[in-house]
Amino acid sequence: MPPLAIVLALVSALIHASWNALLKRGRDRLADAFLVAVGCAGVGLLLIVFVGAPNAAAWPYLIASLVVHALYWTCVIKGYDAGDLSHVYTLSRGLAPAIVAVGAAFAAHEIPALGDGIGIALVCAGVLAVGVSAHAPLRASLWGVLTALTIAAYSLIDALGARAAQNALVYIAWVTLFTGLPLGLFALAKRGLRIFADMRRDLFRGLFAGVVSSAGFGLVLYAQTFAPIAQVTALRETSILFAALIAWLVLKERMDLRRWIGAGVAAAGAVLIGFI
Repeated sequence: MPPLAIVLALVSALIHASWNALLKRGRDRLADAFLVAVGCAGVGLLLIVFVGAPNAAAWPYLIASLVVHALYWTCVIKGYDAGDLSHVYTLSRGLAPAIVAVGAAFAAHEIPALGDGIGIALVCAGVLAVGVSAHAPLRASLWGVLTALTIAAYSLIDALGARAAQNALVYIAWVTLFTGLPLGLFALAKRGLRIFADMRRDLFRGLFAGVVSSAGFGLVLYAQTFAPIAQVTALRETSILFAALIAWLVLKERMDLRRWIGAGVAAAGAVLIGFI
């Protein structure tokens, strides 16, 4: 795997964990989500001014990505309503790389080598060990699995779309705009115009998280234009390990033995993917 792709995927993982930790301190998740959507859309619009429109080959992927992201946010919200956030989030993020590996084999003819395959499996197992609860409601777990399917779907769609666009920055600009739309519309529909008053309390933090999340998304998408999709996705999902460490070091949350073991297993998987 190219060294640049490894660096981009891991930096993206760290960025994702950091902005999630930033929002974790917020008082109003819906208002924060709206601000993240606005931040993403703002970054996308700014880039579009400079890079212009994508080629015709990219549009089917962009439209498909918009639809899948709408499904993704629906599954996320339903999952969080049905069970604990950490369980649903970890389950979806832990399963996604394995699903992407299967999808990439068919859609992009990218079959991981033995070491990479073992590495992907270890990352999935380690991530699941960090946050999945054996006592979570079945309904929450089902929504977690559905969320994983949507993550895998948009990961494949966007990776193939960026390749088809023949200009990663153009595709990143448009998909960043489209990514924020479903979330922003949902928050607006849920709370109405009152969302504009509510978001003022943490305006800078939410917008900053949106801008930073766009950067992280762009990095991993660029890496997938020249490196295997499944391996990049697996390294990107180590974000949950960074999140656990940030929670332990910064937010002073407890890290039990299971989480430490899970982090170690996932780290071993990342080493296999990136360096062996």
